[in-house]
This record gives sequence, structure tokens and C-alpha cells, in this order.
Amino acid sequence: MKTIYILLIALLVTTCDSDDTVDPASLLPPITMTGENTFGCLIDGKFFRPRDGRSTINSDNKGLILRSSGDNSIEIDAHDYKSSKVSSILIRIKDIDIHRVGTYVIDESNGLRGIDGLDNSYIHCRIWNNEVGSYQTYLSYENSGLLNVSRLERSPGIYYYHSGTFETKLINSQNQNDTIKVNLGRFDIDTVKLIQTNFN
Repeated sequence: MKTIYILLIALLVTTCDSDDTVDPASLLPPITMTGENTFGCLIDGKFFRPRDGRSTINSDNKGLILRSSGDNSIEIDAHDYKSSKVSSILIRIKDIDIHRVGTYVIDESNGLRGIDGLDNSYIHCRIWNNEVGSYQTYLSYENSGLLNVSRLERSPGIYYYHSGTFETKLINSQNQNDTIKVNLGRFDIDTVKLIQTNFN
């Protein structure tokens, strides 16, 4: 009986001391520059990655899209459609055709994209906020972060590879006292194969 009691205590001590929580950073894809079609970051400490979903008209919603905005700039648009609360993050890199590889300062966002967005590099995201029970839009502001493009490779008229890292602070569009941090961000996109890549 004494042996069983000692074993029970040892088991309880071991169980209490073990930490089974997963470090969100360990879930991020590795930083690569080989066109792996990966994207990930931590949004306020929570792991975010793009995942495909189905729309109400039975067509695919792609988790990751890269658009040319027609003014030497690109937009990386990532959505997690598989989450019960769909999150998204949009990154605009201004004048990437001109400046190419290097560091870009993250400036102000108005929460829109394309011709409706501001004429600079920015990041904004839309996430569910449990405290207020609704979706909230978080915007970058002047000099709020940095994005580093580590590879940009082109074949006549088409960019194949876009790789880099990013981090920024964002502010709630409805509450200036509510800020979040986006960090450990990374992307490695092969635009030719992107449409065929499944994000699960």
C-alpha cells in the first residue's frame, strides 16, 4: 500500500510539473527563400496561417493571394477560412518593383486595399476580439514596423519569388488604447505555383 501511495504522489508531481502547452512560435513555417508558398506570423501571441475554405456558392476561397496593385507595388492577402472566427491580414509593399530587396518601413493603413488604400507600405488585420464580442480591424500607423524583402526574382514581366519577414504594431480602428503586436512574420511565395497550392 505504501508503494502505491508513493507512486501516486510521484505521478501527481510529474503531471503538475509538465507543461503541455505548445509554444505558438514553434508552429510557424521556417524562414525560406525557395518559393515554398508559406506564410505565418504571431498576431498578439497567437499563431496565424492562411487556410483555404469554401464559399456559400461552392467555390474555393484561397487562403493566400498575392496581387499586383499596378503601381510597382504588391499586396499579400492572407485569410484563415477554416477558423470558426475567420481572421485575415493584408500586407502592402509599396514600390517593390523599384526598391526590390531590402527593408521597408510600415506606415499608416486606412483598412482598405488597392486604389482605396493609402499610398505607402502598410499592414492591417481583422480578428475576433473576445472582450467586445465582435470583429475588430487593427491598422498600422506611421513607422509602426519593418518588413524585410530577402528575395525577389523575376522572369520577363512576372515575379516568381517573393520572400521576406515582417513585424509591426497595430492599433484598433475603433479604440486607440487597444494595440496588438504582429511579429515573427514570414512569407515565401512562388506566384506561378500559388494558385495550385492547398492551404489546409
